[in-house]
Amino acid sequence: DESSTGDRWDKRGKGKILTYQTNAWYKKNNQHLPSNFPFEKVVTMLQKTKQSNIITNKGGAMKSYRSKSGLNYVDIHNTSCNSFPNNKVISLFSGAGGLDIGLEEAGFQTAVCVEIDEDCRATLKKNREWFLCEKNGVCRPGDIKGVTAGELLKFAGLKKGEAALVVGGAPCQPFNNIGKKFGINDKKDGDLFLDFVRIVKGVQPKVFIFENVQGITHAAHESLIESMIRKLNGSGYKMSFKVLNAADYGVPQRRMRFILMGIKSGRSPMFPLPTHFESLNSWNDFVKSLNKIPEYKPGKWVSLKKAFSTIKKADLSRHDCLVMNISDIVKNRMKYINPGENFKVLPDKLRPNCWKNGKHQGADTFGRLKYEDPSVTIRTAAYNPSKGRYIHPVENRGLNTIELARIQGFPEDWKFYCSENKRKPTLVSIGRQIGNAVPPPLGKALGLAVKMQIL
Repeated sequence: DESSTGDRWDKRGKGKILTYQTNAWYKKNNQHLPSNFPFEKVVTMLQKTKQSNIITNKGGAMKSYRSKSGLNYVDIHNTSCNSFPNNKVISLFSGAGGLDIGLEEAGFQTAVCVEIDEDCRATLKKNREWFLCEKNGVCRPGDIKGVTAGELLKFAGLKKGEAALVVGGAPCQPFNNIGKKFGINDKKDGDLFLDFVRIVKGVQPKVFIFENVQGITHAAHESLIESMIRKLNGSGYKMSFKVLNAADYGVPQRRMRFILMGIKSGRSPMFPLPTHFESLNSWNDFVKSLNKIPEYKPGKWVSLKKAFSTIKKADLSRHDCLVMNISDIVKNRMKYINPGENFKVLPDKLRPNCWKNGKHQGADTFGRLKYEDPSVTIRTAAYNPSKGRYIHPVENRGLNTIELARIQGFPEDWKFYCSENKRKPTLVSIGRQIGNAVPPPLGKALGLAVKMQIL
């Protein structure tokens, strides 16, 4: 399907860029590439001679797909995660590093981070040597409004147009389904997306990825997406957006995230095909919307039980392993709630008044998770069992921060910290860092998809 793959392919479905590089090799050696030269040998030869950075998946060339809705996808499930040249990332609104971890696992290198939260910056400093933009004249450390695209390029050691990626997600609270939903009218954070646009236009990366909550697609906020696309038009980017479910990329959590991607390749961006799916029947329904059937079957969604199985006893003694203290009264209520149930199964005598009057109808409130399923969306207060379906699957307690980090897909060795002016990490701070993060496996999937398109 040439409409979905552009100039990378010839009419036989062979990789043009591979052909160009192979012909160059033959010309250099005073030889001619036969027209019937096997494609697999082209790949093997280039890999052996180390003249190609082409990333191939099992079976040879990049496999792309087009949906009936017009969105493009790329198969990433066997893609190489090796590093590659010209892989620098400028990270905005970096948070606790979730998106950057995922991109790093896909072969990218974070060159500079911009993050205003001092606890998040402490976490980034302790875990990686990524350059942190902290001193912006008279502005607050990490304040994106006080840094220019030119400064970021200087910090990253790059020139305009050399960055592989500019990524980030402006604070999502103005667009969240929970809360006041002021959107772009939020006086504190509603206009930060304009700074993302400003940096992209100034840096001119090969690709940009803007991430946010699903709520940004609601009618009340649709002007934001339209505004971003309008402001970036004329900058040379083809753009597409989609809401992705993190569970479809190996995250043990049903978490819907809005992704706007722009690419300078002259064709529309391709999103990663899911590596996991809820069921085979659901997958079969999904592939019916594609122009061709993928050559693989995805794995099943990762369950909480599998995610928690990676937690070692020593992890529970870490400085950043915290759990909410709850009263015996609350523990007693938990005894009545089975996996998948919530506060509505409690006898009236055990319910607080706010749960008796019928005004509170939250389906997840004070609910117990199921071991065999992925978690519900982890939010910033997911350590509090009264804030959602956050009761441990089998124990009468809330989730600890190590469990929350596993649910988000953070690596086992990633630790969370607070700023130096705090004596020790706090549950509120670590909960916020984890709950606001992009799950690293989702970041990795996006990185692999981008990598396939720019090499």
